[in-house]
Amino acid sequence: MLSFEKINADNMMQTAQFYNYKISRTSDYTVGGIYMWRDFYDASFAIYEDMILYKVEFLNRTSFTYPIGSGSFAKAMEALKEYCKSNDLPLWFCTVPEEVIPVLTNEFHGTIPGTPPRDWADYLYCAEDLAQMAGRRYSGQRNHINKFLRLYPNYQYHEITPDNINRVIDFLKDYQIKFGKEASLAQKEFKGALEIMPLLDKFKLPGGFIEVDGEIIAMSVGEIIKDTLYCHIEKANRNYEGAYQMIVREFARHNVTEKVKYINREEDVGDEGLRKSKLSYHPTKLLDKYCVLVPNN
Repeated sequence: MLSFEKINADNMMQTAQFYNYKISRTSDYTVGGIYMWRDFYDASFAIYEDMILYKVEFLNRTSFTYPIGSGSFAKAMEALKEYCKSNDLPLWFCTVPEEVIPVLTNEFHGTIPGTPPRDWADYLYCAEDLAQMAGRRYSGQRNHINKFLRLYPNYQYHEITPDNINRVIDFLKDYQIKFGKEASLAQKEFKGALEIMPLLDKFKLPGGFIEVDGEIIAMSVGEIIKDTLYCHIEKANRNYEGAYQMIVREFARHNVTEKVKYINREEDVGDEGLRKSKLSYHPTKLLDKYCVLVPNN
């Protein structure tokens, strides 16, 4: 019988070793994504014969994420079916990437209720696009960047390190006071951001910030898995015109390598302002995530 364990700072990296087995570029199997939202989704995990299985509360029902790892997928599915039978639960899967939908629907007779929630689709970009902002379609972003460079030519970009991380945390707290949104999800994101910041070194998550005249005015934290850079946190003082465009570009420039081909800037969770902003950077694709109900008989 599967035994699920709550996620904490000590066991988080135990699960991270499995993420290189994921075949999609969705943001759900990432250290930052899972740790920051572990309480919101009441997330727990079980490791079963070299496969990682997550149990979460999603859309007001107990659901599971698609099993990944080096073990047998069929055996992992049998273990989940037995768990659901023993606990009188339907076998729901959530945040399922489109790449593995045929496995659940064709091989395990799963059904998909309706269309995937638009609010939870990830925004995927070509890494070079955000690092260079070249071409006519990025003229708006370049205008903001050029104005920032004219106004603040002495700006500096720094990586987040144990020596300066407390300054970045203070910036986040100040940002929340000045610009924080009252929406529940925004409040939970801020809570998750504060919780993960002291763990960046432990979790090996890259971060960076921009300062002007010794004051931090923008920051970002992400994660690299295979060919994708994931952006978990991105904040900027909007009183500095172009600060958001600058942190998007600089964070990309300092983390994009020959290996990193894509940047996932995650969901807009239905926030119209976020949606407009993320679309303005011209994603190459929106990564839909599906819910699938699999018979457990």
